[in-house]
Amino acid sequence: MSENFYKLELQFNGTRYLGWQIQKDFSPTVQGELNKACCEIFKNKDIHTVGSGRTDTGVHSLGHIVRLKAPFKIEERALLKGLNSLLPKDIRVLGVEHIEKDFSATSDATKKEYIYLFTNNSVQGAFQKDFITNYRFDLDIDLMKEACKLFVGNHDFKNFYCTGSEVNSTEREIFECKLNFFDAQFHEILPSHYVFKISGNGFLKQMVRLIMGTLWEVGRGKLSIEELEKELCSPGKKKLGATAPPQGLYKSKVFY
Repeated sequence: MSENFYKLELQFNGTRYLGWQIQKDFSPTVQGELNKACCEIFKNKDIHTVGSGRTDTGVHSLGHIVRLKAPFKIEERALLKGLNSLLPKDIRVLGVEHIEKDFSATSDATKKEYIYLFTNNSVQGAFQKDFITNYRFDLDIDLMKEACKLFVGNHDFKNFYCTGSEVNSTEREIFECKLNFFDAQFHEILPSHYVFKISGNGFLKQMVRLIMGTLWEVGRGKLSIEELEKELCSPGKKKLGATAPPQGLYKSKVFY
């Protein structure tokens, strides 16, 4: 059998899963569900998938890229249709593309983009709990927008990182970091909300959630712009904010 390689674009609702990567126990993961579907289609256990990074428990993705190694060739449209017929409805394959063997879903990525959705209402909406975090405090949004600008550039993010995976360096370059208000409601089901958007050459474990938690501290007046700037120039020994909940986080796009 000849090896064949595909690039898959996945969209998933991470509520039911312990993230992308297969775990040692039998807990449900997105990769586990994808591999199971691939094994069924190819009638072979010789299936290997590598994603464009990990996601935490409960985190969603709008554009997760996966490199699939398969034992033989299937036409792209047929593979897409077959996978979506076998996968749970909260995992969808949006695109399938034949690729060369040397494509890497991780190291070939030039930019990754995340968004974090949140409200700060006194009462959380009944339908938003899995998709938009509610941080129930008054926030100085203008001050948070100023703080966002400080993250752009090269920084050592060792205090915006939760240990759990080995990394060669905690330095990362941030290309864009901004906060906007999305003034639109989905038929009163989902509320108007804030959208925190950040892109960079890579992200550490829980880095985006820790940045979001730090920005909330700025918004509440518990952390000054000067203190944040000092931390980014010369990292201290403790984290500046709590890790934001996973429900509002989306891996939105990976660029190659």
